[in-house]
Amino acid sequence: MPLEYEAIRKSFNTIADQYEDNAVLQKEVLARLLERLQDEQVIDKNRQVKHILDLGCGTGWAVPELYKQFGNIEITGIDFSQQMLNQVMKHESLKLVHGDVHDLPFADNSYDIVFSNMMLHWSNEQDVFAECLRVLKPNGTLLMSCLGETSLFELKQAWKDIDSHVHVHSFPALHHLGDELLKVGFQQVVVNAEVITLTYENIIALMKDIKASGGHNSDENRAKGLLPKSHLKRLTDAYHVFKQDGRLPASYEVVYLRAKKDKSD
Repeated sequence: MPLEYEAIRKSFNTIADQYEDNAVLQKEVLARLLERLQDEQVIDKNRQVKHILDLGCGTGWAVPELYKQFGNIEITGIDFSQQMLNQVMKHESLKLVHGDVHDLPFADNSYDIVFSNMMLHWSNEQDVFAECLRVLKPNGTLLMSCLGETSLFELKQAWKDIDSHVHVHSFPALHHLGDELLKVGFQQVVVNAEVITLTYENIIALMKDIKASGGHNSDENRAKGLLPKSHLKRLTDAYHVFKQDGRLPASYEVVYLRAKKDKSD
């Protein structure tokens, strides 16, 4: 999936100060991912967690909850958007790093857990997985959420009725993510998904919500420039077939990934 990373960075820098007011889906998925992390601790009660890496930490939503779950730990948050990092509440045992998740500036075998909410689909998955494996301690856990390939299928279908350009971000397939985790050397890989559907009054409200939560299409082959009014009318008409109870649905396939680093590594 060829991406323009500077376009993604610019998008998140632009919306950083309003992100927490608009990213409804991201906040809901975070709550569900944290529940899965809690389940991991129940499964392995004797495990000592001292260092957690929050990959693509954004404005730091996960940080207070991670402290709540684990108590006296050290958390490192990394994000490529400095403006997003500027929104994070400071804590004495929190280290914030402005950096690239494809080339982590951390030593091998540094973290007990790599945690990441809704970041992976903005990256090259294989490079990220390889770096996560490197920085995890033996028996360390990777736990992530991201959007899957069927996300926003209604919007994709509506655009197909208008032209052949790429208008919606291409999200990774569930089976591809599982294969890539195994390929780089992770074990005990579990990948599953659920669909979360949000509804909107009209197509403009949907597109504004996508934009306000940083969800720009950043594919290199995307259509660029302003949307003509004629296209907006046609898009509205094409999306109408999905209308339910007077509102437009937008379906998101949320993929959850869990994997372990070998104990002997």
